[in-house]
Amino acid sequence: MAKKTPSAHLPISPARRRLFIVITVALPFLFLAAAELILRLFGWGGYPAWIREAGTLPSGATLCMVEPAAAKPYFFANPTRPGYAEQTNFLLPKPADTVRIFLVGESAAKGYPQPRNLAMSSFLQAMLSDAWPGKTIEVINLGTTAVASFPLVYQVRDALRFSPDLFIFYTGNNEFFGAYGTASINAAGSLPPWALRAMRAARGLALVQVLDSWLYRRADENRSLMEEMIGQTVIAADSPLREAAARNLAANLGTMLDEVKAAGVASMVCTTASNESGLAPLGEDDTAGLDERQQRELRRLLGEAADAAGAGDFPRAVNLLRQAVQLAPRHARARFLLGQVLARADQPELARTAFLEARDFDTMPWRPISLTEQAIRNTALVKGAVLCDMAAIFRQESPDGATGWDLLDDHVHLTLSGQALAARAMVGAMVNLSGPLQLGPDELALVQDDESYAEVLGTNRYDDYRVNHTLRVLFGVPFMKKTNAGAFDVFSGLCREEEEGMSPAVLAAAREWQTFGPHAGGLRPLTGMVARVLLREGKTEEALKFYQIAARQVPDYTSWYLEYVYFALACRQKIDGTLDPGALAEAAEAIAQGQFLLTHGYSESGLTERYLGRLHQLRGEWPEAIPYLLAARGKMQAEDLVATDQALILSYLQTGQKQKALALADDGIKNSGQFAEIYRRLRAEAAR
Repeated sequence: MAKKTPSAHLPISPARRRLFIVITVALPFLFLAAAELILRLFGWGGYPAWIREAGTLPSGATLCMVEPAAAKPYFFANPTRPGYAEQTNFLLPKPADTVRIFLVGESAAKGYPQPRNLAMSSFLQAMLSDAWPGKTIEVINLGTTAVASFPLVYQVRDALRFSPDLFIFYTGNNEFFGAYGTASINAAGSLPPWALRAMRAARGLALVQVLDSWLYRRADENRSLMEEMIGQTVIAADSPLREAAARNLAANLGTMLDEVKAAGVASMVCTTASNESGLAPLGEDDTAGLDERQQRELRRLLGEAADAAGAGDFPRAVNLLRQAVQLAPRHARARFLLGQVLARADQPELARTAFLEARDFDTMPWRPISLTEQAIRNTALVKGAVLCDMAAIFRQESPDGATGWDLLDDHVHLTLSGQALAARAMVGAMVNLSGPLQLGPDELALVQDDESYAEVLGTNRYDDYRVNHTLRVLFGVPFMKKTNAGAFDVFSGLCREEEEGMSPAVLAAAREWQTFGPHAGGLRPLTGMVARVLLREGKTEEALKFYQIAARQVPDYTSWYLEYVYFALACRQKIDGTLDPGALAEAAEAIAQGQFLLTHGYSESGLTERYLGRLHQLRGEWPEAIPYLLAARGKMQAEDLVATDQALILSYLQTGQKQKALALADDGIKNSGQFAEIYRRLRAEAAR
């Protein structure tokens, strides 16, 4: 029987053991690194630039665009419904004799709910253009919906690369519920700034972004963006989130001011205005610590105070409300009612105090509070920036001692008058700048009145309706409607009144406009849709006015801009019988923009090609129009295809290609279904 020999076990050296451990530990990280790299190759990870270089123009200048999608990674908990900045275009290098101003902030700085041509940035640009007639003024609005101040630090870093002359900061409204605010779904409570930076770095990883896209892959379409952003619904007056909001705002604003100063660029800091005397507190009333008997007593005091105020007995109402405040010191609504009574009793100073206390005790602080407002003032002082105390200026202009509905459309967004006042306040603060940006008395004297600017910029009844509808939707949000039902009724009434004066076709256009996403009524200008109706009704001069306004409400270098420029020029041609050299040059400039879009891949819908063809036709360039119209028709459907074919048939006839015109008409008769009769008419005209 064979003898068994023991198996040999080779000893593992310490070095090999350590290597084995290192490999074992490293393998998961190597796997994650490989996955990260692969995802990066597919476009995940990182943060888009807030301003991108879109391409080189024939002149050799670089076209730069404010990127609306840049904010999306900051909305990791609602990636399908992020806030955004409006696209604005400008050139690099900066043209000679140009003053370039960047306006930094949130949706209030953007000008919401006013259209872009009636935002504070447009008023500011118009005012400074008059003050400096020898210069070209660019006010580039970086206002970004629903962000806190933290993301703006990175926005400013990007903007510093593009030859700014002045930064104006109008920020501080979203420190609680904005992206990276202390109580937002897109934040982490009272994290200090260094932790927010670490959080941003982690969320820039491709792996994290893919995971977020899966976890938060659907938004509740029945909820507004305002509702989506709320992470914590009740923020008591003593919550640490309030101190954290003020601390973060000061730190982020300070960082931006430091970096702007280090770059040798001037800065102006604004406090932000809010609706203090008109808007009731939005959150739940804080009655913590009151027993049932005290709750009943509070209700009695509030009820009797309302009766006394209704009867005009203001002294008694004030006395009762002060008792209510003493019983429930953090009851925001009691202080708000006290402010209303004091304002009606013609005591604006006392009313202001009550209104501001009500704002500060609001448990849902969608408005800036005294802590954040003072943080802005303190930071401007410490950093040596020029201060435009907008909050104080608005209060001075308000009869109740605190800012109300005359200047605010809702909680923080300005009315048309408010937009003009904000711009005028900024112009006034420029007397405190140093160097060439300082405005003197002679330059200030050239600035016109607000109404003149509003008229030139394009105020009109349909944009009034646009704003009122937007506010009707906003105040229909449940917590807004619960606390400020009167506001919903007011804006609903204004909308109904305007709708009653619309023709059936215009009303249908308004209804269609309300359905557009991502936010109802938020993109395509209503003025352009109304202009289309007016043109169909033969009201060419009126249509021209609204097409010209619509062209100022969308960015240039977009197919929408080409569309509105084309129709405005077509209206002018119909009115005058021909286009003058200036109009022909305008068409040529629009054509150059369209060609840039096609060359750099910025058009997929076919609309750019369609309106390039139509613009060539306006210039009498019939052969040049054909390739663009042919390229467009492959992407068109329904009425758009019919209109494109109609234009193409016209170019064929003008260039002696009658058979192609007839063949295209025959194809339409055969294949267009409900539009066959239109093609029959086109064929009959072509056959003559």
